Amino acid sequence: MEDFYVTIPYGAAVLVGGVAGYLKRGSKASLAAGGGFGGALLLAGALSARAFARGHPSGSLFAAVLQTVCAVALTVVMGIRYIKTRKVMPAGIIAAVSALVLIFYIYKISNGGNKSPISYPSNAE
Repeated sequence: MEDFYVTIPYGAAVLVGGVAGYLKRGSKASLAAGGGFGGALLLAGALSARAFARGHPSGSLFAAVLQTVCAVALTVVMGIRYIKTRKVMPAGIIAAVSALVLIFYIYKISNGGNKSPISYPSNAE
């Protein structure tokens, strides 16, 4: 599975969560964090998908770094918030989902990133 299949829905969920936090509680911090991280993740997913579509599956180093940094930051920040408040929603869920996504990103990076969508003919005739 290519990373953008995870990054785009993850970014959308973070963005929607930030907007929901603002609408429900009036939290400008939720809006800023959700908008910032969600937007950054959506950008990373779009860059990764674009590189993949152009036949350069590992061509977007910026996207890989950006999505990994966002996942690390959300895991740490929301994990600390969960430990302090013991509130599963939203801190515990975001920390857990971000940790799972981070594991996926590390797996993808360790296996060389996305694979090429273009199959090249074999020269072994």
